[in-house]
Amino acid sequence: MSNHLDPRVIEATPEPAPAVFWRLAVPNMVTLAALGSGLTALKFAGDGLFMSAIACILIAAVLDGLDGRVARAMGCNSKFGAELDSLADVICFGAVPAYMIYQAALSDYGNLGWMACLAYAAACAIRLARFNVMASAPNQPAWQSHYFTGIPAPAAAFLSLAPLYAMFGDLLTPGEAARFALVWLPVVAGLMVSTWPTFSSKSLTRKALRLFFVPTLMASVVLITGLYIAPWATLTACCSFYVFSLPISKRRFDRQSLRNG
Repeated sequence: MSNHLDPRVIEATPEPAPAVFWRLAVPNMVTLAALGSGLTALKFAGDGLFMSAIACILIAAVLDGLDGRVARAMGCNSKFGAELDSLADVICFGAVPAYMIYQAALSDYGNLGWMACLAYAAACAIRLARFNVMASAPNQPAWQSHYFTGIPAPAAAFLSLAPLYAMFGDLLTPGEAARFALVWLPVVAGLMVSTWPTFSSKSLTRKALRLFFVPTLMASVVLITGLYIAPWATLTACCSFYVFSLPISKRRFDRQSLRNG
């Protein structure tokens, strides 16, 4: 009898249970870390430490962008992970930013300010529910995966806090920031539930990254330097850049729709 194992037996050998557990657990741990960061932002906002709360929301957004990539890299995408991610997003990027903006800027407007915050939080929940439904829709053209329908929740949270960036950067007075927030929150809410196509990270193909490697690297250096030297002005500029990208994404989406029939 040969002492060598049949390769087919090796291939059929099931993965050890601890390895399976960690492959499934790691992406969910990243999601829970994002949730923890979002809830910490809620605590900071309740204590009046709004700058620290904004930092926690931005950290949660970074972690939210990582959990899906980790799951795909480890080959362990799951329905459970997708649902957990959506539940965490409703809290981190819906409820928490709404509460922060109300406490920091809109409390003087009473019920009117609170209604604007509720509209934003509700729009975030609707947007995420629609995303889950569309993600399971069959026969979706591959090129459409390069776009989101409406603004994704992390980007919406980032945009919704623009009045606070401008206020902390002394670009707006507290009164001006409050009036801006009262108008801005419903606008962001509407963009979330709209059908406006926005760029997805999947649009950054390997070919595009190779072609634009040097400009991307330079932009990253400028961004990091700006966040270190003038964080609030830099965040305000990033919000403006994202808003200006919306017509570009719409034009590209329309062109690809015509090209693909």
